[in-house]
Amino acid sequence: MGFSLVTDNSLTPLAAAFYSQVQATAQLVRVALELEWTIFSRLIGGVILATTAYIIYLIITLRHTRQPLVMWERLAKPFVKLFRPRLFAFLLGNADPYTRSIDMRISTFSRGFCTGIMRDRHKNRNTLKSIHTTALATFAETVGGLALLSLINNKDRATLTSLKIDYNKRALGLLTASSECVLPAEMEGTHTLTTKVVVKDRTLDTVAVATLVWEIETKEA
Repeated sequence: MGFSLVTDNSLTPLAAAFYSQVQATAQLVRVALELEWTIFSRLIGGVILATTAYIIYLIITLRHTRQPLVMWERLAKPFVKLFRPRLFAFLLGNADPYTRSIDMRISTFSRGFCTGIMRDRHKNRNTLKSIHTTALATFAETVGGLALLSLINNKDRATLTSLKIDYNKRALGLLTASSECVLPAEMEGTHTLTTKVVVKDRTLDTVAVATLVWEIETKEA
């Protein structure tokens, strides 16, 4: 409710009518804004609630899956995609608990290709104040493993039999690892496959190159 210092007796009938119209319009605008804000806040609350419920559902249904690419694609829904790197890291840590020892996130993941980032954290460092070589090895193995797992069937098994890393530069700051994998045309029985993972720093200099040897045992779908 509004009030005015101008009394109705001091106004002409026309001015009084105009002033009353202005007051009514202002009141109507205020009520409309309050109504729109109520609708908007309820809409936002509903979206947040639905997104949270869907995230909980995904965590429950995907926590035991052995197909990481399916997990990644299921996290591509609207709003959920904003939290995809962190949610995927949580689910990946549930499937492979050792990956929690490093601060890494997957940034790009598709069939046969994977990239990830690892932040320079105190827990990842060595006595020389650079990123520890075992953290680099874990980072490379995880990214290379995801690229390979995106290509094989759910019943197939991939076992890492050898990991060799050539360290080219002291690892500092944010690191990026990428791996691309292609399977042979014929994949029956047990096969040996070699993949590579390249780790680079912010300046795009190659920090390390990892060579991973896998033993892949295929089974009928």
